[in-house]
Amino acid sequence: MRSADTAQDARSTGHAAPYRTEAERSIADMLTAYGIPFYYQQPTLVVDKGHRCIEYADFFLPTYAGLSVNYVADSTAAAYQRKMRVYGENQVPAVFLTRQDLSGRDWQQRLYTRLEQMYHMGQTYGPRGRCR
Repeated sequence: MRSADTAQDARSTGHAAPYRTEAERSIADMLTAYGIPFYYQQPTLVVDKGHRCIEYADFFLPTYAGLSVNYVADSTAAAYQRKMRVYGENQVPAVFLTRQDLSGRDWQQRLYTRLEQMYHMGQTYGPRGRCR
């Protein structure tokens, strides 16, 4: 689990975590600055069209009831649409971010507020259908 201490250690030794994009690095830095521990690229078992598969949450927040934060540059991309559908069908609590969400001077505070709202909102689960 990444924390403010381990993230600082990684930066101070020059061995930064292998984030795929600069946007993911910015999100990690924001989570660290706010003291929110996270796992990067956490595997999650889901069912997609009747088949079990593994999805990787960009950031898994264990202290936020397992909320995941996922970054996709383009909200019209097929990967973004698929992940939203799969997470919704499997009732995986998630925040999806795009470039637009990381813009502006106060994006970190907006994201923090959004995480807090989702955490305090609690989970509502819908009917799942038959097990396969």
